[in-house]
Amino acid sequence: MGIMDMAGKTYWDSLWKEESTPKAFDPKAAGLNNYVNRRFHHYFHKLFKGLNTKGKRLLEIGCARSVWLPYFAREFGFQISGIDYSEIGCKQAEIILRKEGVEGNVICASFFAPPKKLVEFFDVVVSFGVAEHFEDTAACIHAFSRFLKAGGILITIIPNLVGLIGMVQRLINMKVYDIHIPMNLNNLWDAHESSDLRVISCGYFMFANFGVLNLSGVEKDSFLFWVKKLALFFLQEITKVIWVLELILSPIPANRLLSPYIVCVTKKPL
Repeated sequence: MGIMDMAGKTYWDSLWKEESTPKAFDPKAAGLNNYVNRRFHHYFHKLFKGLNTKGKRLLEIGCARSVWLPYFAREFGFQISGIDYSEIGCKQAEIILRKEGVEGNVICASFFAPPKKLVEFFDVVVSFGVAEHFEDTAACIHAFSRFLKAGGILITIIPNLVGLIGMVQRLINMKVYDIHIPMNLNNLWDAHESSDLRVISCGYFMFANFGVLNLSGVEKDSFLFWVKKLALFFLQEITKVIWVLELILSPIPANRLLSPYIVCVTKKPL
């Protein structure tokens, strides 16, 4: 069964080691640099509208240096936990929680082999860019679902690599592209249904975000790196122009070709 992380623990440890610990997401912070997270903020508010989330348990799978755990606790009143197998990433997640003064539980373990007490323990499970790193997507989603109580909600967010984002990622950094499984909406939908989860919604999210493109691992002293970096800069500036237009007018509908994300929300049967 293809349940190995295609990136590998060494990749994540080295990546998080190079990065400074980020600040927690603040939905009130203005500016284009916070635009994507604010869009997710509106999405989550719509998703949880009418649900009693206060005191409910939420788990983030792949919680390394998570900016979202404090947000879910403050905004919705969740009791928060996170799981990740990168010790460095878990320590950074704990640092963020401490800085924000938010109580939470960070578990350093593989989500394929979690502590038994966590199985069927959570009301909501969310992941941001995890499932696409495993060849057997269905096995990965099934592992996610094991954490859910009956009637619990699973939110799976992945990058849309079957559109223009994936095409550009292949051109600028094939190594990063190769640690992902490109999936369209139907692929992700099917992976959840195969785990006997009931699909509530599954769709492309946002119109554009070239900021998801990744140059990690490209030799920084090479001329080609700077060419790619300049191209990436221009693409990100184009993205910002689109966001300004959306702020002035209204959000442009998401689509298979240009959207940077796919979001699938499912429910575990009672």
